[in-house]
Amino acid sequence: MQNEDVYQEVAMPIIESALTVFNDTIFVYGQTSSGKTFTMMGDRSSPGIIPLAVKNIFRLIEKTPDREYLIRASYMEIYNENISDILVGRDARGRSLNIREDISGTVYVADLSEECSNCEEQLLEIVKRGEKNRQIVTTNMNERSSRSHTIFRLLRY
Repeated sequence: MQNEDVYQEVAMPIIESALTVFNDTIFVYGQTSSGKTFTMMGDRSSPGIIPLAVKNIFRLIEKTPDREYLIRASYMEIYNENISDILVGRDARGRSLNIREDISGTVYVADLSEECSNCEEQLLEIVKRGEKNRQIVTTNMNERSSRSHTIFRLLRY
């Protein structure tokens, strides 16, 4: 199954509902070297779920000109039980971020940056910057493993 097939079958209905529903999640899980990062990111010839979703989101927004959207993105990494904001770069990361809960019960990561985007290209640049800042190490399973968990979050208002 190709990335486009996975996107069409699994992710696209979730992405389309995300413009009308409060919360949707796409969760990719598997053993080291099983293709999770490729499924999510892809490459030039086979874009993954995130680039396809970004493209689809802005296509759907264009189809609803009577409504305004604000798209905000954050990107965090959980590595060795520490949460880092991978949009701010390695030099600025320093300390681990904390999970908090506000008085209404909403769980959030304190001090996690969010960046606004008004086009596909800008949002994809945010993704690329986050990917560049991930922790990468060599393992017995492969030469290039993130050894981390990432959460790419889009908020629409």
